[in-house]
Amino acid sequence: MTQDPASSVTTPLDVARSCAALYSRVFSRLVTRHYNNSLTGTGLRVTQFSILNAIKLSPPNSIHELADLLGMERTSLQRTVEKLISMDLLASRSTGQNRSLGLSLTPKGEEVYEQALEKWTQAHREFTDLVGEDAWAMTTQQLRQFSNQLQSSLKSGRE
Repeated sequence: MTQDPASSVTTPLDVARSCAALYSRVFSRLVTRHYNNSLTGTGLRVTQFSILNAIKLSPPNSIHELADLLGMERTSLQRTVEKLISMDLLASRSTGQNRSLGLSLTPKGEEVYEQALEKWTQAHREFTDLVGEDAWAMTTQQLRQFSNQLQSSLKSGRE
């Protein structure tokens, strides 16, 4: 039996119902708004908080290393890092490896991070209460798996 070629055409409704880019961006914007609302008063947005958190967790030896860890474009990350440096929340230092600069939180950065962490914790609790803690744990596991698969696919496409 031959399939009607017209039936294999993707429609706008198909895209609206299944586009991973669309749904991930809509969800991302809503989650970002939720966390940003909670971080009001700290001077940070959730993207900046995430960068401080990643540096606190494991100080990187280069902006490239941090970009890979966070899955961010290096140029976008660089602009945000420069803003955090100008706010005296981050300090850069020579790593001794080529022209790489390592990053660390300044004393002011540590203080702001701790204030933001309290607000982030409350925002996260509200979020998991809303979506369900177990459901979110399973979702984060799947998102990590999908991210790893996409990252591997994108890297192999560049080679």
